[in-house]
Amino acid sequence: MIKNRRMALCVLAFMLILAPAVGHSAEELFDTKAATQHTEKGIAHLKARNYDAAAREFEESSAISPDAEAFYYLGYAYYMKGKISNDGESRKKSMENFDKAYELNPNFTPTRFKPEETEAARPKPKEENKSEQQPQPQPMIPEAPADQAPETPAQQ
Repeated sequence: MIKNRRMALCVLAFMLILAPAVGHSAEELFDTKAATQHTEKGIAHLKARNYDAAAREFEESSAISPDAEAFYYLGYAYYMKGKISNDGESRKKSMENFDKAYELNPNFTPTRFKPEETEAARPKPKEENKSEQQPQPQPMIPEAPADQAPETPAQQ
């Protein structure tokens, strides 16, 4: 009887310990709202081409809720930083984070921000409008009157 009572208490204690973890969803295990806010701030920094600040936001997001999106954008921020500064350490971090993103979700596709958005936001060089160009003066070559045309070598 004592043995059964101990077993029942152990099972009850085990259930009480695990019950909260089993009843919670992934939403409650990670503060996804805070992670999303950091991701959105990071994307704003990417659009502004402020890659150090973007990397800090994505580092925070991936620490709060480690998901493919946070690691992908973190990798992209490091990629752009390395591309601009020719920094080998940033390139290494870029690859590590891209690998982590695709390890977590092999089918991940970025949806909130795409590199083309940065390209589209860049100011285009001003193209001169040909209709607004001032006509260039042409050198004046005096023409001889028709009756005084110079003789060509064939006419001589």
